[in-house]
Amino acid sequence: MFDKKMLLLGLLRGQTLHGYGLVEYMNSHETGGSAIGKSNAYRLLKVLEADGLIRSTTERDGNRPERHVYEVTSAGESLFRERLLDSLAEDASADQPGIALLNYLHDVDPVAAAEQLEKRRDLIAARRAQLAEMPDDMRRLHPAMDLSLRHAEVELNWLDEKLDELRHRAASEAKQ
Repeated sequence: MFDKKMLLLGLLRGQTLHGYGLVEYMNSHETGGSAIGKSNAYRLLKVLEADGLIRSTTERDGNRPERHVYEVTSAGESLFRERLLDSLAEDASADQPGIALLNYLHDVDPVAAAEQLEKRRDLIAARRAQLAEMPDDMRRLHPAMDLSLRHAEVELNWLDEKLDELRHRAASEAKQ
């Protein structure tokens, strides 16, 4: 299951950011619907640092007060990749922030990613089948169920395209 700590790790990968900059980035960019307030972000950063997943240094810019700058440790990178692969198999449709991890799909082995996305596809196909069995009048009375059916159909189409891309990428990498 996706969580806010994983979003912070994902955002810190490959760059160093101070807490305020991290919060500003999340406020100005799409992060898959996951909102993290300033105080919660700082609390989570402390937890991640205590767990050895990130480290901080202090820096001063001109006359400004010192600030902590955060970066991901190798342990944080390993955990991020492991949790990313685990999350690819989950049906995150009801958990929109879980979709944000798909932004890092290119960072994992394409064969492993395809295997996990196939599991996700199976879950969504089963949910779609259940929704499709509902009588039309029931779906008219409950528009959210009709929307869920349509979301499942769109996600299945997207997954089929992404699985084709991953298989093509894996085949290309195997030739190299």
